[in-house]
Amino acid sequence: MQYRRFGANGTMVSALGFGCMRFPTTNGKPDGKVDRPEAVRMLRHAIDAGVNYLDTAKVYHGGTSEKVVGTALKNGYRSKVMVATKLPLWNVRSLRDADRILDEQLTDLGTECVDYYLFHNLQAHSWQNCRKLKLPEWALRKKKQGKIAHLGFSFHDSHAVFLDILNGFDSWEFCQIQYNYVNETVQAGTRGLHDAASKGLHVIVMEPLLGGVLANPPGEMGRLCKKNKWNPVDLAFRWLWDKPEVSLALSGMSSMKQVEANLEIADRGKQGGLGEKEKKAIDELQAAYKKALPIRCTKCGYCLPCPAGVDIPTAFEMYNNMTALPENAFLNKTLYSSLPPDRQASACTRCGACESKCPQHLQIRTLLDKAHAVLAEV
Repeated sequence: MQYRRFGANGTMVSALGFGCMRFPTTNGKPDGKVDRPEAVRMLRHAIDAGVNYLDTAKVYHGGTSEKVVGTALKNGYRSKVMVATKLPLWNVRSLRDADRILDEQLTDLGTECVDYYLFHNLQAHSWQNCRKLKLPEWALRKKKQGKIAHLGFSFHDSHAVFLDILNGFDSWEFCQIQYNYVNETVQAGTRGLHDAASKGLHVIVMEPLLGGVLANPPGEMGRLCKKNKWNPVDLAFRWLWDKPEVSLALSGMSSMKQVEANLEIADRGKQGGLGEKEKKAIDELQAAYKKALPIRCTKCGYCLPCPAGVDIPTAFEMYNNMTALPENAFLNKTLYSSLPPDRQASACTRCGACESKCPQHLQIRTLLDKAHAVLAEV
């Protein structure tokens, strides 16, 4: 495992962090019940192999992720890791709410202090509400009380908003941004990465594989990887770790096989370790990606549960796969037709609840109409 300096006190963090929003489930579906024994086994195996940063949140897996992490950290494992979790800003209407939520998180995690605490999914409107409620000042008080060690934020909005947040509070210590080789100009992007680093913030990367898309790239990207025998996961991670501004990359692993594969890649996760041939490979994949996927869904699941029952990520995944790989049209149409009617895109009631939650700001209702028209076509 490779390590990088993380914080002014000389703390060293593993290049690979364990994202706890995609644990294995008993039914194999993202919104299913967490397979707790297997999730704990995976977490402890990763820790034993050198991973020392775990990232969870109050809302992950319907509120059970923090409890699973708390279980994994028993029997001496707590002292081996840094734990990060997040304040769900959409559930905070007063400082009493913030107090209650933090205390619940400490209990679920089985710890007296959260090492790295983030304001979850900061955007323009939620940042405005944070300042109105004086949540940054509240967090500083919690630091003095010893309930929070370090304060940061996760982010899903434009670069301009990122700068506003970055410069709007002097006590940020780190931030978490969506970043990968096809998202250099999306949200905070490369500019935001450099902006944060220039202010002395440590940068944590989420969605390094874009919700798994870059692990099994579609269309021309996939053909390039197969033709040139490129390992797409290796390229995606090491492109990030090549950058000195990146402190660590989170991976939401859902199987022991993924844990093992990522651990092996992380052993080579050095700054400046990407060769010219690999950089050229990335250039080719970036060019191919622009033509591959019409819907930029990361399958984060924030849009779920849909009030009408629509399986939004699955509908978008099938539409993307069919568009990027026309030769698989029959397969994707068959899979779509096998979904229960209330899970198909046509069951959308156009309430719009999903769009207010989408970190990618997708026009979900319009895209569902488009996806259904193609997938349901005979």
